[in-house]
Parts: sequence; C-alpha cells; structure tokens
Amino acid sequence: MSNVVTTGTRLPTISRDLNDALTARGSETRFGPSESAEERNARMRRGDPAPGMVIRIHPDRPSARVIAEAQSILPALEAAMRPANARVVLEAAERMLISLNGAVANPFSVDAARARACLLADVAQDLPSGVWDQSTDRALLRACKFMPSVAELVELLEAQIQPLRDKIAKVRMIAASGPDRTEDRERLTPEEIQRRRKILADHKAELEAQTREEDRIRKHGNHTPAGAEGLTGLDLANALKRALPAMSGDLRDVTEQRIAMLEQNAALIAHLSGEKPAENSQKQHDFSGTETAILA
Repeated sequence: MSNVVTTGTRLPTISRDLNDALTARGSETRFGPSESAEERNARMRRGDPAPGMVIRIHPDRPSARVIAEAQSILPALEAAMRPANARVVLEAAERMLISLNGAVANPFSVDAARARACLLADVAQDLPSGVWDQSTDRALLRACKFMPSVAELVELLEAQIQPLRDKIAKVRMIAASGPDRTEDRERLTPEEIQRRRKILADHKAELEAQTREEDRIRKHGNHTPAGAEGLTGLDLANALKRALPAMSGDLRDVTEQRIAMLEQNAALIAHLSGEKPAENSQKQHDFSGTETAILA
C-alpha cells in the first residue's frame, strides 16, 4: 500500500449565504397574558384555548442566487448518501486512522493503524460516502483522546449520517422553492405602512382589553355574599343587590353585570314556561348553571 494518504472526494463547499438560509429560523410575537407551566398544564387538562395570541413570522424566502447554489450542489450531496466503492472506503479509512493515530495518547505503529483501517473499511462498507469526508477527520480528532476500537469508530461515523441527511433535506427544500421577489413588489407608501401599523395596534389594544375584562370576571364573577351560599337565580340576584352598597370598583361592576344576567335569565325562563318571574322563583334553582355558563 502506498505511503501517500488519499484524501478522497470532498463534500461541496456551502457559501455563507446558503448556510444562513439553512439555519434561518422564524420569529414569533405573543400578545396577551403569559402562563406558567402549572397554568398551562391545568388549561390543557380543561381543554381551554391558550390565552392571548401568537403571531409567527417565517424567515425570508431565499434569493435567486442562493436557490441556484442549492440546485447546483444538491446532486453532489445526494450522491454523498450512497455508499462509496471499496477502494475509496479503504483509502479514506486509512487516511482517518493515520491522522488520528498521530493525535491520540496511545498511538499504534503505522502498520497496526493500517491494519485497523482495513478492518474499519470492511465493517463500514455500507455507510454513506459522505461520512468519509475530511470534516469527519476533524470530528474524530476532537472526540478521541485515545485510539478507539473499530466498533467505536463505526459509532462515530454513524453519528455523522443524521446531520448530513438533515442538511440535504434543507438544501432540497431551498432548491425547490421560488426566489424571493420582494424587489419586484410595489414599495409600500408611508401612509400604507402607517395604516397597517394602526390596524395591528388596534388589534393588540382590543385583545388586551378583552383579557383585562376576562381577568375581572374570573376574579370577581363568583363572589358570594355571606349568607347567600347555595342561592341561585333571582334569590341570588336579590342577595347580590342587598350586598351592592358595600362593594366598589371592579367587584361592584362585575356584580352589577352578574345581577343583570341573572334577571335576564329569570325573565327568559319565565317566558319559556309561561309564568311571571315572581312566580318562578323556586324554579330558578333548576337552572342555576346558566349564570356560570355565561360568566365562566
């Protein structure tokens, strides 16, 4: 075997712009209240929707130049997922082992390193050819302080497969996408930009106001005056009316809404049953869930 170590075929070089496109991630903005892990788990058990709203912004579409690069290197990357021929695998295994042998704390003789390279090439013959790239040499030098066994070397090589497969999938997506035509779009006028900002601000303010109102009802919507425990319908409405003078602020506002709803429900029930509200006081107990359903 020759003393010259064959370097083999390198994976195609990826430009910085294409690499940025491969690693680009969208952003998200949350409006409304946040929740702790405990609150989230409790909400999910109840089946309630998440509070607030999340707007997700996808990353910009790649430029025509980046797409062209992805299309040009994709065949070479896809070929890297196919096994190499036996000669290339043997030469690459020898290259890796001789390089690693000079860096570990327990180096072998050159002949012993080459013998181990032959064993490695035999058991790793079916691995994708991309794992034999020189970038794997650098990964082995960083990972190994001592000369690993053949089985450990195979595990290290197999660890390179999934990142390579993920990269190829992303390059394939970019190669199949259309270019960013932002430069072809009509530029927005300052008035249109301001109009869109106002729409977003109004929507945010509306959502925050709704959240505040829900918080008020959640906090005060089940307030029960002393002595009114167990009352429902008009009986509860009357008890709340008697307690109103001692209330103020949000508690009074929410209680007034609650009284109005209780009376409205009583009138509706009386209308459906053909009786007057005063005659239907006892029957309100059978419809006590109405108020809870509205204020919950």
